Formats: sequence, C-alpha cells, structure tokens
Amino acid sequence: MKRKKYLLAVGAGIAGIMVSAGGTAAYLSKSVNEVRNVFTAGSVNAQLTEAHWDAALAGKTYPGQVLKKDPAVENTGENDANVFLEVNIPMQSISILDQNTGKKLLKEKRELFSFQADDSKWTLLSKEQTQENRKYVYGYKTVLKPGETTAPLFQEIVMVPYLEGELDPSKSYDVPVIASVIQKQDDSKTMKEVYQEYIKQYENDKKEGIG
Repeated sequence: MKRKKYLLAVGAGIAGIMVSAGGTAAYLSKSVNEVRNVFTAGSVNAQLTEAHWDAALAGKTYPGQVLKKDPAVENTGENDANVFLEVNIPMQSISILDQNTGKKLLKEKRELFSFQADDSKWTLLSKEQTQENRKYVYGYKTVLKPGETTAPLFQEIVMVPYLEGELDPSKSYDVPVIASVIQKQDDSKTMKEVYQEYIKQYENDKKEGIG
C-alpha cells in the first residue's frame, strides 16, 4: 500500500542569467516566475510568488547591481502548514573588487549573488556547499493558516562585484527558489525535524515512484 503524501513543493527562480562578452553586464530571462516541481496531496496547497520582481529591469544587469526579489508563500489550501524555502546560489572561482578599498581580491570560490534574509520571520535550518552552488534552507517561524501569506524571505538580491572577464559569457547561471509546504505536524517536533522528515519522505516517494 502506498503511503499517503502530505506535502506540496513549488519552485521558481531566476533562470538563464547570462554575462556579456565584456563582463560588464548580465542578462536574465523572463521565465523567472515559472512554477515547477509540484507535489500535492489532500488539501495541502500553496503558491510561491515574487511580487516585486521586474523582468524588464533584470534584462540587463551589471556587477554589484541590486535587484528586487521577494519570495513569499501563500497557503491556498484548507489546512495549517509549515513552510520552508530553499535558495540555491551559484558559485564560481573568481576575483572581485573590494567595495571598501577598491582593490582586486584574490581569486577564490564565491557566491555570485547575495541576499539578506528576514531572520525575524525565518530561521536558517541549514547551509551546505556543493561543487556548483551553496544551498540555504529556511523555515518560517509561524504556522501558516489557510489564506495567510508569509513575509518575504528577503527583499532583494545583489550581484557580486565581479571584474571584466571573470565570468564565462557562454554560461548561464540560475538562482532557483523552492518552497516546501507541509501539513502542520506534531507540535513537539522542531522545525528542523519536520523538514528532515519531509526530505526523508520525499526521497522514499521518489524511490517508490510516487507522484
């Protein structure tokens, strides 16, 4: 008998960030609000939005540019839910300009974008680095009731102050944001334990071909 799933995950992100040949600008596609990786069961439903994302402004970016990006999650289902957001920042070995001294810093593996999370509403559960990116996972501190929307995880992202020629003009870079919305669990469990159980079930369901 297949286990009944109790989760929903939706994803959206910046897609196809391209640097120019001269290294002075980057190009972002307009498909940023594409929703993907959707898993639903029962009345657990949600929507991931970025209300102030402007695809036109993001069409041509430059080193150090600030872009409005405010991922938030609305509970569109009938049950209370725990909400988690995963942000994946691409990394590359590059030299950058020190914003205080104006000097070139030595080449090392760096995140290509930065953000400031709202830690009054969200808790950092984990941060891990792979060969290509750094993954951040945050949990919303308040159980989300039907019809409610979380505070945005952050309000903007900032492009690293990279130097000309440091980024490959033929390569694209993604900054995906994925929301995991789980029907409210046992109050005795910590936010991290709830998320770990979600990951365990998700992996088991994938092995069993569920969803």
